[in-house]
Amino acid sequence: NAAAGLVDIGVEPEFRVAIASNTSLSWILADMAIMLSGGATTTVYPSTGAEDVAYILSDSHSRVLVAEDQSQADKVTSQQGELPDVKTIVLLKGEGNGDNIITWDELEAKGKAVLADQPDLIKDRVAATAPDALATLIYTSGTTGKPKGVELTHGNWTYEASAMASLGVIE
Repeated sequence: NAAAGLVDIGVEPEFRVAIASNTSLSWILADMAIMLSGGATTTVYPSTGAEDVAYILSDSHSRVLVAEDQSQADKVTSQQGELPDVKTIVLLKGEGNGDNIITWDELEAKGKAVLADQPDLIKDRVAATAPDALATLIYTSGTTGKPKGVELTHGNWTYEASAMASLGVIE
């Protein structure tokens, strides 16, 4: 449902969706929803300051931020003038504002409604995702200057999984 919710709020193939959260099951679910929607995950360390968060979201052209809580969302709302591409913030914990900040539950409800009319939406998005499509932007911590983004494609991830399977690390 969350993947379809992302599509409903405007996520198109390779659109950047940032996640600013500590590692958790919710982070994994958000990442998977982004991938299934055809979007590209942009990672943001939760300890990153507001100015660097704004830089990463601007540099990556992120359209959506999945924020662990209001404190992560505040880093973006405090810099909103510098971030015209960010249209929606999805809170994993906390209350939305009924406008551009929605809850994870609201995102899933949007997705459920979309899937009622378009049950193959996500299946079609996945089928249309090519190996060379952008999957993830991983940003450095910025200790030697501005953070730098490293692009990983879906092919990068599938190659890694194949290599691990060939070594018996995973089945």
